[in-house]
Order: sequence, then structure tokens, then C-alpha cells
Amino acid sequence: MKKTLLLIFALVVASMLTAQDEAHRYEVKSGILHEFTDLNGHITPAVRYFDNFGDVEAMVQTIDMGALGSYDNTTVTKKEKAWMYNESGKPKSFDNPTYDLTFVNPSQGVIDKYKIVDTGEDEVILGRVCRKFTYETLMGRRNKVVYNTVWVYKGITLKGIMKSGRQETLWEVTEFEENVEVPEEKFAIPE
Repeated sequence: MKKTLLLIFALVVASMLTAQDEAHRYEVKSGILHEFTDLNGHITPAVRYFDNFGDVEAMVQTIDMGALGSYDNTTVTKKEKAWMYNESGKPKSFDNPTYDLTFVNPSQGVIDKYKIVDTGEDEVILGRVCRKFTYETLMGRRNKVVYNTVWVYKGITLKGIMKSGRQETLWEVTEFEENVEVPEEKFAIPE
């Protein structure tokens, strides 16, 4: 009887550890998303890459400098760490402020931290049913509150509105290649 109880206990612990190891941000293994950000009529295109269910991500934004031309700004995130760089500079590393933000079975701590609310509303974006959520983040040294409304497909945000004070930023995915091979070099940090 003792051996049976120990075996059951060991199996429960092992399954809990496995479940923790398998916890990811997304329910899709990999993807390439083409999107844009609209801030006061200024449109910034971007391509977002992710792999390993969102454990690694890279976003390449094309920044338009008007008459001076444009350049690519890349941000790579790997769980708690992030790096930002462009063609002319060395990468700057920083802590990923929302590494724990997930819409796939978030813990009560994550729900409380970001004040996540499932609105119960769905919208179809790019042929995928997305659930609408609201949540809050803090921005800058003054910890200014940013109010976010997002439409999420399997943990992946396909559309969002960020409001801070009188400023509103809209961003939306226009193309989504799901479960495709993403080149490893997209997540490489230059030296």
C-alpha cells in the first residue's frame, strides 16, 4: 500500500512538473505575422516571428524617417530578457516587462497583476475566431497606466488598441502564416 501511494505521488509530481515545463505563451508552435501600428496617423509596418510556442519572438519594425530614409529596428525576446537593435547600433538588453503576460491559462497572479478581463466577446480576424480581452500595463519610469484592448487567437494577439492619456495606438495583423518554419537567425542577437 505504501509503495502504491508513493508511486501515485511520484506520478502526480512528475505530471505537474511536465505541465509546468510545457506551459507556453501560445497554442501555436510557430508563426510569421505581418502587421502595422497606427499612432496618430503615422503607420509603422512590422513583421513578427515566433517559435517554440512563443518562448522566443522577434519583431522587425520599419521606421520611416521621411527625407532621411528608413531603417529596421529589431526587438528579440526570450522569456524574461529582451534585446533591441538596429543596423547602426549594438544591441541593448533589458528585462522583458511582460514576460509572464499570457492569455493561455493565466495564473490568478497574472490575472491580478495585469487586471485581465475576458469580455466574453469574439471577433473573426483573418478567418480566426479571436477572444476580446482588456488588461493594464505600466509604462516608463513614472509607471503610467496603459489600458489595452486586444483580440487574441490561441494566445496570439491579432489586433490591439493601447490608450494612455489622450494618446491611442492601434495595431493589427494583416497576414498570419501559422506553424511555418521560422529561420533561427531571426532570433539571433548580433554582437
